[in-house]
Amino acid sequence: MKIKTYIIDAFTSQTFKGNPAGVCLLAEPLEERNMQAIAAEMNLSETAFLVQRRDAPEFFDIRYFTPTVEIAFCGHATLASAKLVLEKLGLEQVTFTTQHQLVLQALKEPDSILMQFPLYGYAPQADMLGVFEALNLPSTLPLYFSEAIQMLILEVTDKETLLQLRPDFGQLLRVVDIANGLAVTTRSEDPEFDFYSRCFWPWVGINEDPVTGSAHSVLAKYWSDRLHKTQLRAFQLSARGGYLHLNIKDGKTLEVRSQAQIVLEGELTL
Repeated sequence: MKIKTYIIDAFTSQTFKGNPAGVCLLAEPLEERNMQAIAAEMNLSETAFLVQRRDAPEFFDIRYFTPTVEIAFCGHATLASAKLVLEKLGLEQVTFTTQHQLVLQALKEPDSILMQFPLYGYAPQADMLGVFEALNLPSTLPLYFSEAIQMLILEVTDKETLLQLRPDFGQLLRVVDIANGLAVTTRSEDPEFDFYSRCFWPWVGINEDPVTGSAHSVLAKYWSDRLHKTQLRAFQLSARGGYLHLNIKDGKTLEVRSQAQIVLEGELTL
């Protein structure tokens, strides 16, 4: 079996920046074990698998796999998938439905792709001293948890502190059993952006994710509450880096604008 397969850099206007995702365009659904094996072979933070609905060409079923597990929602792989079908299949808009029946829409704009993501809340999280120890940070910093995506949110004082973080991933795995991810964030002093972040996901096999769209479904709400703004500009300070323009449309919906670059296309043999 030959499968059309792509590597697409998401949340960037440049190749070899942003977050690379694998995207496999399937004629028929694959067994989970085969999708997991392909994701392990691709060895990217996520690989998305798309199946176009025959009676509705603008609708696709989508599933996301890291090299080790399936996950419910991945923002950068959704953007990569949107880039693929909007550019290669000539569509103007697309609707993805995830394995958990989350509906994600994307629309082609002149210089970007506009997506609609869910907007998630958060709550204070106590009794997690081990997280601060693993990050070598004072335990007086605010820590929160978003149950919707099982992610911790930790705010640090400045950009330099964020850049210098060297987490002890082994300790994080030992002391945290409620989360799949950790977003560390800080307010930006740069007029181009409102906030920065770095995102760590060792619980699903990704120590640091280059640019994490799903995390911004919570970070948008977090910084909107603090800055009293509904339109926000975010930059993820990984080695590759990437940007997101965010607009809180209502209490449940987040609009995300960014770009993506197709860097490789070919056929995978199963």
